[in-house]
Amino acid sequence: MGAGESTYNYYEAGSHHPDTACYKDEDVLSSHGYHPDKITAIRIWWSEYLVGFEAFYDGVSAGARMGTEYVHGTVYNDFTLGASEHITEVSGRAGALIDSLTFKTSSGRTQKFGSSTGGSAFSLSSPGEVVKGFTVGFGGHLHFIGAHFGPKVDPPQKSTVAGKIHGDTVSFDDYSTMLEGKHAVRLSEVRVIHDGKLVFGVEGVYEGSGLSISPGAHCGGELNHSAINQSIALPAGTYITGISGRNGDVIDNLTITLSTGLSYSFGGTGGHPFANIVPAGKRVIALGGGLGGHLHNIHCYYQ
Repeated sequence: MGAGESTYNYYEAGSHHPDTACYKDEDVLSSHGYHPDKITAIRIWWSEYLVGFEAFYDGVSAGARMGTEYVHGTVYNDFTLGASEHITEVSGRAGALIDSLTFKTSSGRTQKFGSSTGGSAFSLSSPGEVVKGFTVGFGGHLHFIGAHFGPKVDPPQKSTVAGKIHGDTVSFDDYSTMLEGKHAVRLSEVRVIHDGKLVFGVEGVYEGSGLSISPGAHCGGELNHSAINQSIALPAGTYITGISGRNGDVIDNLTITLSTGLSYSFGGTGGHPFANIVPAGKRVIALGGGLGGHLHNIHCYYQ
């Protein structure tokens, strides 16, 4: 979320003065090992001018920043964002300090803070991107605000389930058991266990919060000596965009399509076809399903 070394685009409004103290939210959060994906709320203390600022990332505060002109009892207001709502523009008026701030979101909502009409109008935005973090500077009041823009990340969604559930089906879900709460979750490798006729299981290898995470292979109990374990490596920037195949009582075939356009087919030709369970424009971040003797069903989480 930083200017200079960051891959995000940084834009700033307001002024720097000799007494300006600068605060970058990312520095505070990362010092505690926290790397959030999304701003969830903003809290601002103000009367005519802005004297306090606090942003929350995935529900965690980056700290309240207060100017020296703050007095006990100054009113604050919260601006809370929805689960898939992002800040797309920061505007207002600024001269020697920030006279007013207005935040606009991806859902079209706006919220204004401050009532001063001094300074000149400004607007901070980056086409196709959303605000990922803030840097602010305080003296007596808010001297400047910087917005770090990057790609939008929505909460993972669970897909529909392909296949069947039987009395002996045992479910597995890599996201809910191993990945939920992790930052920057990515599927880096997928493995499919099959014998050319039926699919016995799958295994996902993941990255999350800077760690390599392997929940292990999810494999049915009727594995035979003809079965092989085939792998698809997913280097950075390559994603699974399609999971389709064939099934009857079990999964006969899995066909995995990548963002590069390549497709890989595992298993046989029995059963009936099922359509891609990944919505258009989304990428798979985690796998789940159900097992018996073979792979009974499969689902995924996507963003």
